[in-house]
Amino acid sequence: MDSKGIINIELLFCTLIVILLLIANLPMIENGLNSNIEIHENSKGRILANHIADSINEVNSNEYGFGKKIKLPESIDGNFYRILVNERETIVEFNDKKGKSTINPIKLVDSSNKTLENIELYNGRTYLIEKTLVNDNKTNTINQSSILIRQVGN
Repeated sequence: MDSKGIINIELLFCTLIVILLLIANLPMIENGLNSNIEIHENSKGRILANHIADSINEVNSNEYGFGKKIKLPESIDGNFYRILVNERETIVEFNDKKGKSTINPIKLVDSSNKTLENIELYNGRTYLIEKTLVNDNKTNTINQSSILIRQVGN
């Protein structure tokens, strides 16, 4: 009878130690899972920034009149995002974070050939990126290569 009691106490003691170890490691496991989720979201934002930058570079490297349509997703893993394109980079902002992707230097213009510092793209919409020529007698700009980004659908 005495040996059965000792075995039961040892089993109870070992079980208690295992439970305490699991409780102590639970925050580390949770942090690891949260870190993986955050890395996944950040990579999706970065992939979107790279896709837009690659599309702009592709259009810019082709002849005048070449265009490419891009469709932006509704969200990044359920999060609202904002995209800014300027002369040198594409910036995706979401969850108080920024993802940047560089582009070859370009001149951004609107549909009336006025130079823009940047343009904001909205989620869930379709845009046409087009290479154009700018001729402006006021600024003595003749046949300058530029990029026009305009919304073509929702």
